[in-house]
Amino acid sequence: MKDLSGKDLAHRIVRILTYLKSNKITQSEIESQLNYTSLSKAKNYDKYPQSVIEKKTRAELIELLLDTFNLEYDEANDEITRKSEARTRDASKQDLIYIMYYYAFARETIGKAIVRVVNKRKVYIDYPLNEHWVGSCEVIENYTFIQAEKRGDTTPVKKLICLFSGTVKYGRPILLGAYSTVKRDGFPAAGNVVFELMENEKMVDTRVRSEVDARISHYLHDKVLISDTFTPNSLSDLNSDFKHIEKYANQYKMYYKSNNEVLEAELELFLNGSAQIVISSITYQGIFKLLDSHTLKIILKDASEFSQLVKEEISIMLKTNYTAYAPFYYGNGITNALDTNHLNFQCLILPQKDVKKKTDDRAMELLMSY
Repeated sequence: MKDLSGKDLAHRIVRILTYLKSNKITQSEIESQLNYTSLSKAKNYDKYPQSVIEKKTRAELIELLLDTFNLEYDEANDEITRKSEARTRDASKQDLIYIMYYYAFARETIGKAIVRVVNKRKVYIDYPLNEHWVGSCEVIENYTFIQAEKRGDTTPVKKLICLFSGTVKYGRPILLGAYSTVKRDGFPAAGNVVFELMENEKMVDTRVRSEVDARISHYLHDKVLISDTFTPNSLSDLNSDFKHIEKYANQYKMYYKSNNEVLEAELELFLNGSAQIVISSITYQGIFKLLDSHTLKIILKDASEFSQLVKEEISIMLKTNYTAYAPFYYGNGITNALDTNHLNFQCLILPQKDVKKKTDDRAMELLMSY
């Protein structure tokens, strides 16, 4: 208790007074028994920050409160009990131990941490290399929120974890969620996590030492988002390549060969980096990004959400520098969506405004020559 700040001590006084009030003991009764009339000042640090109030420090007042009313303050659990209750407390209280799995971006592997939830409130998170976090747990409707702070560093770092716990609030064997924090190198980061419930301490040790289950690795692989550490002066500073994205945002006609026929599709690239293509009345949606000054990568998936297990996908590498295929952009793609026996396909793409009858004929000539 000697390491606590004056504000923390005032908070502890409030906790003790609240506990006594819940047991039908009023503040005036407490002051009468203590022969101390400044409880209101002692618990209000913001207004009365002095270390000694009515000839007692806040630490001395806490000791007097605990001794007078036969209380114990459990530091680990942030819990107040009667001393008799503490000795007979049921050992079956729900202390939960989880292994938290996450994608460690810097090491490109799945990391592990031990998470202990004490009395459904207090949380302790231990990472390798003696990294220790302390925080609190709160369940709101179908979600569990964990807020924790890293201890031992000069500048505290905080972490927020949100888990979907569903209708069973505590003790599910597997929980899925997401975290947000600051990485060791100072970059803001967010990503997915998997919590696996441990039955006992021996199981914890076994899990920490063993290889990560491949199903967990597959689920978490590369699921992390790293933010930049600069403050833009304007929206123009957000993306250095936006001027190139802006250049290619347009409506296109795509020609591709399938079963010795040249077919057409409608492709659209949007300013926000999203993409859409309509092939044989089926819509595929996705993104496009710049790989270099004259190469676009377009990735599209079936937008119908017909199956969560098997997805039809189209991936196109599009060359935008002018070549023998001018005025077309030449693309090389791979897909399981087109009506063809081959996964690989070639395509030619042209802005809709430039499409003319002779353009269609030229596209057919080029593609049929493959």
